Amino acid sequence: ADADPCARGLSTLRFAPLPSARAEIDTIAALWRASPNRTGELRELSGAEASETALRKLAPGRDVVHLATHGFFAGGRCADEAGIRALDDPLLLSGLALADANAARSGAKATDDGILTSEEIATLDLEGVDWVVLSACETGVGRVHAGEGVLGLRRAFETAGVRTLVMSLWPVDDDATRVFMTALYRHRLDGDATDAAMRAATLDALAARRDARRSDHPFYWAAFVAVGDWR
Repeated sequence: ADADPCARGLSTLRFAPLPSARAEIDTIAALWRASPNRTGELRELSGAEASETALRKLAPGRDVVHLATHGFFAGGRCADEAGIRALDDPLLLSGLALADANAARSGAKATDDGILTSEEIATLDLEGVDWVVLSACETGVGRVHAGEGVLGLRRAFETAGVRTLVMSLWPVDDDATRVFMTALYRHRLDGDATDAAMRAATLDALAARRDARRSDHPFYWAAFVAVGDWR
């Protein structure tokens, strides 16, 4: 995401459009429908349909949950400027943008305000979900607490019961993310285990940039990692 959580506080976060996200979802959906290895029903949500309420209702019981959106992490001075007591609520410092994320919000906490915090994610029942793929910026970062590790989206989804989480370590390029995610699902649906699919997708993304004579800096192809079950 290019939104700055420090700018005016979390309650006034604004998120720019992601032009490649729609193409990413369309391509992945086509790969899923064409694959003999697919499992479960495919359900696509975008725009106003992609709300917190819909995610809470539909994510439990799914094999794969793919979220192509903005992520955010308010670290360091941001927490103080946003009025968050980080020691008490570290999982409020990170989250995902869903429908209505840019709508004006009051200071009162709402259950469907478009900002899905890590605290809210941790309360979901995602036992049995094999993959959650966070196609978004900085979804693997968080506040480090001694004895607790990194408290953020990773901890939240693990607490919710997800078996494997694919996440990013820094802000990611929109189009480069589309290329990586397309390759990731192509290899996964061909039968690759998580570790093999991640490695192959990373190499494919690097090769695609070199073939196009574009920058092969790791920023564009090395942002995503998988944690959890390697299968």
